[in-house]
Amino acid sequence: MARTKKLRKSLSLPRFQPMENTPLAVVADYFNSLESSCAKKMLEEVLVMYFLPRAQSKLGGCSQQQLTNSYLISRRMAESHFGIMALELGLDASVYSCVSIPLSAVPASVNGTHEDSQNTSTPALSPVEQPFDHHSSLIAGEASVDFMDQLFG
Repeated sequence: MARTKKLRKSLSLPRFQPMENTPLAVVADYFNSLESSCAKKMLEEVLVMYFLPRAQSKLGGCSQQQLTNSYLISRRMAESHFGIMALELGLDASVYSCVSIPLSAVPASVNGTHEDSQNTSTPALSPVEQPFDHHSSLIAGEASVDFMDQLFG
């Protein structure tokens, strides 16, 4: 069985030198305090989570369904990360719990009366927001080959 050699890509990021007492400086201090492999893994996951759907859209070569799936998985990853962060920070569940309401379920009336809010029941998920039975990671090696094949081709 012949093994194909995977080519590596290079990602050049700008050097960050934030001013003291800025939010980016706090993040820089945090990342600098982490073990190198941990910081690298965290950055990889955040970059893929946020930029993969954008990159696929910009570079093309993906169907609309693949873009939709990529976006929904990225969104689910972000929601999971924020939920985990809230738990790690010891925050109350009311701070990080959210209910996703598809735009199609938002009432047409904008006058905000009590009657309008009573008529709005918890909607079913739209076809686009159906839950996935897949792994939630988009990082190579963190999901099965079958999952990645379903996602990208």
